[in-house]
Amino acid sequence: MERKSFGDAIVIGGSMAGLLAARVLADFFATVTVIERDERSERPEPRRGVPQGRHAHGLLLRGQDTICRLFAGVREELLAAGATSVNMGRDVKWFHFDVWKCRYHSALDFISASRPLIEWTVAERVRRLPNVKMLHGWAVESIVYDGHSVSGVRMQRRDDRETQQRLDADLVIDASGRGSQIPQQLRVLGFERPEESAVRIDVGYASCLFRAPSAPRDWKALFVMSQPPAKRGALILPLEGDRWICTLIGRHGDHPPTDLAGYMAFAKSLPMPDVYEALRGAEPLVEPVRYGFPTGLRRHYEKLRRFPPGLLVLGDALCSFNPVYGQGMSAASMYANALQACLQERAATGWSLMDLWRPFFRDVARAADWPWQLATGEDFRFAETTGARSRALKLLHWYTAKVHAAAGVSPQVTERFYEVMHLLKAPTALFTPAILWKVATSRGARRTARRAMDQTSVALRP
Repeated sequence: MERKSFGDAIVIGGSMAGLLAARVLADFFATVTVIERDERSERPEPRRGVPQGRHAHGLLLRGQDTICRLFAGVREELLAAGATSVNMGRDVKWFHFDVWKCRYHSALDFISASRPLIEWTVAERVRRLPNVKMLHGWAVESIVYDGHSVSGVRMQRRDDRETQQRLDADLVIDASGRGSQIPQQLRVLGFERPEESAVRIDVGYASCLFRAPSAPRDWKALFVMSQPPAKRGALILPLEGDRWICTLIGRHGDHPPTDLAGYMAFAKSLPMPDVYEALRGAEPLVEPVRYGFPTGLRRHYEKLRRFPPGLLVLGDALCSFNPVYGQGMSAASMYANALQACLQERAATGWSLMDLWRPFFRDVARAADWPWQLATGEDFRFAETTGARSRALKLLHWYTAKVHAAAGVSPQVTERFYEVMHLLKAPTALFTPAILWKVATSRGARRTARRAMDQTSVALRP
């Protein structure tokens, strides 16, 4: 077996963030142990630790590209399991800001599948790695700190609290999710808690599975979003097994109901009838289920001056976004890339892991900036959203309203918008000279921008 640069590593949490971290660690550490609270599933199915698994998920292209790089052939594996390849321009019908986005052949193709299928497929690939062990049904109680560095974890069986164990490691990565206990444990150990940025968004959505009808249609994925200050939206995505998942979205108290009649009435209230008409001809397979997400939360570990060596934090434990934008799995892939780059540098130079946290938190903070800016920028279109607003927000809302208007007539603008949405390009890519010119000269952009400017001014008025 190839000699590894480092000894033992532990990952707390078998989410996508934890799984991708484990895959990266396997290239550098002799052993990697993933500790997951949920029991192992023998097939793709929603699990208790991922309540969002019952709702629509988009694997953005930034995440798809990283996953395909880390796991050769996984795209083909997902497609063979029933996932659908969706061309952003040709196959997506999207109504947003009172216009339908251009339909054209895009260079961007993403995979549409259920979250359980994606996560289970990746987990199975991680499980096959010879130096990775996955412990299911165990809960980590605390990290072990010896006064100099973190040297392992204490854990116990979820079904038997008397069964406890200490597991030692040279590096512990917390990917336990939004409810991470690391901030509290840092305080107990004499370290400062990280600063937090919180944006209250009060998003609620309801999802239902449908048997996809056989009638022909000109789309594979359908998005209908109300223009702020209206708070409703919906999306339909294809799933394995010839199914659709429809997620209805509401904000700030205007949440969709979960009885089927109310669910359909909510779909009928959207600004375009397409979602309602599509569902009328589809067979519901389950009762709608609800999920609520009150606040976007970001923990600024990069600002800490002291931190216990041997410990890192990533995934939703680091930054959890409004799930409506589907950024979670792709953000996790960006953190995995940052981890890989940091470990490659350490392995090449022979440096120890003692100060790894400094460059790692710096790099993952930069990675989180893109999706955080995109998500909160849209969240702040609603006057009810609370949090720290940028001084440039009014101007950004005015300009992006023009971008949406131009996306109704210009494939070039639409493609650039999709590239930014999929985290392939930074938000600044919307401000290049070519895009600025298209936006400024596109038919209807001035009228839409003027209306958006008026509404934004009212929404931001003290």
